[in-house]
Amino acid sequence: MHLIRKATQILLGATLIYTGTLHLTTSRMEFQAQVPPWVPFSPDFVVLASGVVEIALGLALISLQIRREVGIATALFFIAIFPGNISQFVNHIDAFGLDSDRARAIRLLFQPLLVLWALWSTTALPKDFFKRLWNYVKKTIRENKVATVIGILIGGVGTRFLEDGNLLVTTVLTGMSTVGVLAIRLFFGFVQVSQGNRTAE
Repeated sequence: MHLIRKATQILLGATLIYTGTLHLTTSRMEFQAQVPPWVPFSPDFVVLASGVVEIALGLALISLQIRREVGIATALFFIAIFPGNISQFVNHIDAFGLDSDRARAIRLLFQPLLVLWALWSTTALPKDFFKRLWNYVKKTIRENKVATVIGILIGGVGTRFLEDGNLLVTTVLTGMSTVGVLAIRLFFGFVQVSQGNRTAE
């Protein structure tokens, strides 16, 4: 298992070096199409900067040094660029052959897998992570049933405005909206608890 983790880490590093190089060369214009319009920098700067970061992370992964820290940094990078994939999906932007909502929805599914790949291959995932995550998800849904239903309804209704509203697209959008609503609900719950603790003091 240890050798498999190292091999997958090296593979991820090589992939990042390759895609980072594309950021700087042949696919520079296509990557610009994925930059959300609200980003306060020019699309070209974002593409070039992210390409440099990808190459740096790829080299760090291949070196097999400081594995956990590099794994966490890579996972955070994948999370940071996820809004670009969401923007491409929501705004129906064609790039890299993703010319339908279905194709763009499938692309969205891979980003969480990349995060897990970075963490798992570098041994950055805590022990029994998946079991604890599943238990946490069940508990969160059970304790926030109204928020869960609202998220599902938002995803279902939102699908009607897309050009390719098939089951896969509905599932992806519903999942994203449900997670978003639950995150907002948990955030406000945390704020209320914090304010209650300050009042008690």
